[in-house]
Amino acid sequence: MKIEQLEYVIEVAKSGSLTEASKKLHISQSALSQSITNLEVELSVKILQRSRMGATPTEAGKQIIKKAMEALEKLREIKEEADAYADNITGELRIGTVPGTAMYLPKILSSYKADYPNIQIQVTEKSSQAIVDDIKQDKLDIGLIGLTREGTEKRDKEIELEVVLRGKMVAVVNKHSPLAFAESITSEEIRKQSLVIYNDDRMWEFINDFSAQFGPLHILFTTNNMDAIRNSVMENLAITIGPDYTVKNDPYVMNGEGVPLIIADYEHDYPGMAVVWSSPKRDSPIVKVPVQKTIQMMQSQCLE
Repeated sequence: MKIEQLEYVIEVAKSGSLTEASKKLHISQSALSQSITNLEVELSVKILQRSRMGATPTEAGKQIIKKAMEALEKLREIKEEADAYADNITGELRIGTVPGTAMYLPKILSSYKADYPNIQIQVTEKSSQAIVDDIKQDKLDIGLIGLTREGTEKRDKEIELEVVLRGKMVAVVNKHSPLAFAESITSEEIRKQSLVIYNDDRMWEFINDFSAQFGPLHILFTTNNMDAIRNSVMENLAITIGPDYTVKNDPYVMNGEGVPLIIADYEHDYPGMAVVWSSPKRDSPIVKVPVQKTIQMMQSQCLE
């Protein structure tokens, strides 16, 4: 039994015609017919019923063809897996990320590129829900997202995820602000400030929850431009709020220009950040290998 014989009977079954199948397979009709006959002799079973009207699988043939399709799919997976570990993966890896991953991504991407130099990597910054939607529509391969408090992503059968970070929401103020000399900030003090907020559905979930508990906030503006948020805090025009695991590694905070403050009377943990990918593509090496590496490296960096 040869692999091409399995491919031949599958193609004939799909097209219903030896003539059409031979055209698609780029072999002569006689060679195709003889190959299938040889397979039937070897298996001692009639796979296709041939007539002037075409070719249709017999009852036994239907089961054999089904098994043949499953076998070829497994062979494809074996080839992809072998290619992955033979450094032969080629193509484009499309990654979507929320802001705040700059401290993690460069090391991860550098490591992956070193192992698989033939991959072209594209990184796009988007909101969490936009990343999930794009993965489901095959516009992205992997995402780094913020989780919803209700964990709706975990119930979505079209995606898979692994939580890699947990944390709390913190406020960031200018180092010259009177607030910068305390270790924490209260909800009432936050409500007296102008806020600049990253325009992400997960951030709005926090804003709505906070407002429901303590009253409305004065939001100066929302934006997807992190530099605009940093500049507003740098000019002491507003404060901002974000997850502690992204805030602590922000260059503005690391150089001392921005000061992170614990929100003293807000007890909820931030749901965290997760790596997310498509369920149907979970076994594809171009997704499987970088997902594993991303999870491992993010978790190890968080422990440093």
